Order: sequence, then C-alpha cells, then structure tokens
Amino acid sequence: MNIPVKPPAASVRPDITAAFVEAAWQIGYDQLPASVVAATKKILLDTLAVGWAAGDAAGVNAARALALRGASGHATLWGTRGTRREASAAAFFNGTLAAALDFDSLSGQIHADAVVAPAALAVAEQQRRSGREVVAALALGNELAIRLAAAMRTNRGFFHTSIAGIFGAALAASRLRGLDAGRTHQALGIALCQAGGTQQSHVEQRLTKRLQSAFAARDGVIAADLAALGITGPRAAFEGPFGLFALFEDGHAHEVLDGFGERFLLEDTALKRFPACGCSHAALEAARRLVARHRIGAGDVARGEIVITPYMNRLVGGAFAPEANPQVTAQFNVRYGVATVLLRGGFGLSDIEPDAVLDPAVRALVARLNVRVDERRTGSFAPADVIIETGDGRRLAERVDALPGSPEAPLAEEEFTAKLIGAFTYGPNPLTESQAESLIQRIHRLEGLDDIAVLFEQVR
Repeated sequence: MNIPVKPPAASVRPDITAAFVEAAWQIGYDQLPASVVAATKKILLDTLAVGWAAGDAAGVNAARALALRGASGHATLWGTRGTRREASAAAFFNGTLAAALDFDSLSGQIHADAVVAPAALAVAEQQRRSGREVVAALALGNELAIRLAAAMRTNRGFFHTSIAGIFGAALAASRLRGLDAGRTHQALGIALCQAGGTQQSHVEQRLTKRLQSAFAARDGVIAADLAALGITGPRAAFEGPFGLFALFEDGHAHEVLDGFGERFLLEDTALKRFPACGCSHAALEAARRLVARHRIGAGDVARGEIVITPYMNRLVGGAFAPEANPQVTAQFNVRYGVATVLLRGGFGLSDIEPDAVLDPAVRALVARLNVRVDERRTGSFAPADVIIETGDGRRLAERVDALPGSPEAPLAEEEFTAKLIGAFTYGPNPLTESQAESLIQRIHRLEGLDDIAVLFEQVR
C-alpha cells in the first residue's frame, strides 16, 4: 500500500544549490582575500595538529584497522610514518583523528574543518594537486559547511557538523578531483542521500561521536567519486521539498548565498584552548581565572556551582560516570573539567587520558560541584559562571561571556603556536619539535607547493 506523502512547502527560490555551485566555481585562489587564505591555513594547521596528537585516543585503533584493510593508495594516514591508503579510507581515518580529542576548531556551532580537511587533503594527495588548489578547496568547502549550519534555525538533535560538513567535503573533493560545476552539483545531491548524524552519541558519551565527522569526510569523497563516474543526485539538495532544510533542520536555505564571495564566515572560526566540548570552555576558563587570581586549589573548595545555559547542559551537564569511556566522559562533562582545573591548575591533553580521568582525587572534587541551568540564557558556548565557596568562608565567583579562542576572545599567537607544538609532539608517533616547526612552516607557505604529495615528506 502506497501512503501519499505531502511534501513540505518548497523554498521561495528553487535553484539555491545550483546558484551556490556556480558562484563557487568563479572563485579560485587568486580571488580569495589574503585574510581568508591566512585563516584557511591557520585552521588547517589546527586540525592537523590535534589529529596528530590523537593516535592513541579511544576508538582510533578500530578506525586504523578498518582503513588498513583497504588497498594502498596515495593519501597519507595522519600521525603515521608515511602509511598511505586510497582517498575515502584516509578521509575516514583522518576524520576520526581530527575529532577524537575534541580539540579541533569551531565554526559557529560546527567543526567544519574536521570534516573538510580530511576529505580535501586525501583527494589532493591522490590527484597531486598544488597548494594553491588545496587552499581554495578548503576555503570553499569550509565556507559551504559553515553557511549551511548558520542558516539552520532549529537544533532537534542532528549533529550539524555531519549534516552540513558532508556538503563541504563533497564540494572540496569535487574541486580537487577536477570535476566541472555540473558534476559537482551532482556530488552535492549524492551527499544529501548520505547525510546523517545525531547528538545521541554526545548525550550517551559514545565513541561514535568522534566517528561522525569521519563518516561525513569519507562520504563526501565518495560523493565526488560517484559524480565523476556519472551518478546523478537530487539537484535541489538544499532547498528541495525533501532537501536538507526540509528534512533535517528548519532554516532559510537562501541565506547560504547571502554575501557569499564577499564575506567569509570561516574567518570567525574559534581555535580551542581546551581539548573538550566547546560547551565546557567558558566554565573552564572561569575556573582557570579563579585559580590564577585567588591562588586556590582543590583543598580550598568546600563546594562549587557551575552556571550554564540549557544547550550547554544538554551536552556537558550530565552525571560524571567515566568507567565505560573515560576520555569521552572527560570531554563531555563540565564538572570534570572544572574539577581538573581546580585540582591541577589547567586542562590539557594529559587530563583526558584514562588514568587522569579515573583519579580518585578528581572524583572526590567532582562530587562537591553542582551544575545549575539558567533557563533565561540562550547561548551555545557562553556565558558560564563558576562560584566557589572555600573552607575558610570566602565566596569567589568568575563569569566568562565569550568562548575562549573565538574572535571575541582570541588566543594569542604564542598560545596558538604552543598548542600546535604541544599537539604535534604528543601521541604515539610524536614529531620532534624541529619536525613540528618544519611542518608548520610548510603549511604557512602552502601556496608555494606545486604538489601537495610532498607535504608530509619530512615527517616520515
């Protein structure tokens, strides 16, 4: 029995997907503002560094084993000494690394580059593209993903990084594969047919949270591959009656085009200070300031309160139950994060290692911290308050109103460089500091590379 389906109301403009592709195809490296080129390289550096550090993270061994089952290819598996696989397998593995430590950049409410960079670099290595072509593809792919997410007006529980990121990955992969605008348009339609992702993994603190970026990166590459082979996809991927905005999240598809080519949202990308969900960062920064300003430690804390927004609470306000997945719990529990800052003076990569998360001292301190949700607040990442009552009767409070690392509260250049060096020299296959500095400089000069395949040569 066929049940009639009434489609949702169509978008006012019926050609938004096509118009975006056509506009994107007028933009090459030479048309990008210098500030966009600089931002694109900086975001790429951030993604590569945090991915390099993630080789021992929970779930990565499984992703590596899956990638290694496939045939050898031309795309580098990050954090290895030159291991290469075909592009979609490399995109999947590198996408897992990029998201695994939750230390990757935030563009609005999504982790665009954790999807786009693994897809773009894998295809670029396979196709022997130039650094200039890579910068342009990364900039446009990230911009599309960010614009799609920014145009969404609801958050029903889909993982926006995945459902928007796959289109950015497909666009970048299509450009680097040499597809024309027509076949790229088909690739975006094919991407619609693969799009997915849920925040249920966040809520349950499951390892699939860090795989959803990987699925989107891999499937963006596959979408470009299928389009190259002549497969067709829906043309109204964004605006159609059963397209992205009708089925996944309410929004205004036409906003994807507003100011495109003149204003690049990727320039507002936040570079994280802490390896945890961005919903915790304002509270972690508030705790960090309290420690620095009042020289308090765990022994001074009689009790504490963390005040966050409803959205933040949904992702990081749950109970501290680290036994099943210590690292994921550490990244998605604001009480653990604040307790760690109070106990150890900061929150870094070593604080999401299982031994650190299961430390009885931190568990005891977590028990003295309460989360309060202020229903009047609407922010995703800020504001947050941390209020500490000390054993000697003092009441200390700190409020942070902006996400650390965002344009409103940017990292200093020396802080960002320290993050890069610290991440590249971490993990199971760490670079030496000299190798890390060499790779950083190579990416700063990425547009000078004639063949992206040499990017990792000096770090094998």
